[in-house]
Amino acid sequence: MSKHRALSYELWESINGSIGLRIPEQIKVSDEDKETIHNLKWTDLDWSEIGNDGSSIIWLEMKLPIELEITKGVVVDIQLIQETFYQIHIGLAEDLRGIGLGTKIYRSIVDWAGHIYSGKGRRHNPIINHVWDNLKSEQGVTCSSNDLGDICISNKNPELDNILRLFNEG
Repeated sequence: MSKHRALSYELWESINGSIGLRIPEQIKVSDEDKETIHNLKWTDLDWSEIGNDGSSIIWLEMKLPIELEITKGVVVDIQLIQETFYQIHIGLAEDLRGIGLGTKIYRSIVDWAGHIYSGKGRRHNPIINHVWDNLKSEQGVTCSSNDLGDICISNKNPELDNILRLFNEG
């Protein structure tokens, strides 16, 4: 098993039953395509909403400015927490792990959705802590942590102060 094997979906699924989160398809990516992905900037990524679970989870699809057949290997779902916070759930095919794509996805979602939240008790993959540490040093975002989780808010978000206040009150 690779050190990049994310356990979050399987563990979360076993704890919570069937909840509407998706699993990425295991695709093969050439070394050349991995280098291309590695060289992408977070601003190159865009997102479209492609559906939902009928409750609190929306399903996103990544859009790229280049022709790469990797979208089936990237799963990003956003769960609405306390009717306020967007908790991100991400799954990457094995071949897409360890090349910097995860951090780029998180950073691009911050601007696309306005903010993202991560509950510390829900993190079953230690790599996610590294992703959040990287996010906190990015320009254009305001991040905060408490005992329950982390949040990063786009500085472009007109609700920045309100979301930060709600997070810090929690």
